[in-house]
Amino acid sequence: MDAVLRIAEKTSGRDKLCRLVQYGSKTLSWCLELEGASAELVSKLKALEVSISTARKLFRLGMSIDSLRSALQTIHLASPVLRVLVTLMRVCRGLYLLIDHLLWASRMRLVSIDERFWSRLSNRFWLAAIFLSLMRDLYEFLVALRHQRNRLNQYGSSSTPVTPRAVVGGVLQTHPALVVDTVKNMTDFWIPASRLDLVYLPSGIVGLVGVVSSLAGLLGSHDQKWRLRFS
Repeated sequence: MDAVLRIAEKTSGRDKLCRLVQYGSKTLSWCLELEGASAELVSKLKALEVSISTARKLFRLGMSIDSLRSALQTIHLASPVLRVLVTLMRVCRGLYLLIDHLLWASRMRLVSIDERFWSRLSNRFWLAAIFLSLMRDLYEFLVALRHQRNRLNQYGSSSTPVTPRAVVGGVLQTHPALVVDTVKNMTDFWIPASRLDLVYLPSGIVGLVGVVSSLAGLLGSHDQKWRLRFS
C-alpha cells in the first residue's frame, strides 16, 4: 500500500496507474465479449477505457515541453551512442506528446482537426521513441555484459572458466532496472505498431501487452538508478 501511495503522489505515477486500468479494461471487455457477456457490461468497460484514455491525455499536458527540454541535456552525454539514441528518443517522445495534447483538445471540442491523420502521426513518433529506447537498452546490455565479463575474469578463479551463462546471469541480477525497462519497451512496441496496421493484433492482446508494460512501468518507477545510461 505504501508503494501505491508513493506512486500516486506524482502525476506520472497516477498516469501509470490509470494506464494499467485502461488496458485492463480493454482486455477484460474483449474476454467478456468472447464469452458472450451482456452487451451492456462490455459497453461500460469500453466506455471506461475511453474515459481513462482521455483523462491520461489531460495528465500529460505539458510533459511534451519537459521531454523536449530534457533532450537539450542529453546532447552532452559522454557516450556518443547514448547521446544520439537518448536525445532522438526524447525528441520523438516530445513530439508524440505534443500531438497527443492536440488530440485531447480535439476530444474536448476546443479545436477541429483530422483526428485520424494526427493520431497516426502521433503513433509514428511513439513507435520511433520506443524503437530508440530498445536500441538504448540493447547498447546498455552489451556494455553491462562487457563489464560483467571483465569483472568475472578479474576476480574469478583461473581454474573456473567464465561461461556466457554466468555473464548473462550476473547482468540480469545486477541490472534489474535495465531488464524491466527492456520488457516494458518490448511490450509497448506492439501497441503503436498495431495502431499503424504494421501488425494485426486482436484488441484483447493489445490490452494484455499494455497491462504487462504498465506493470513494468510501475516496477521501474521504484528503481531509477541506471549505472550505464549517463556514463
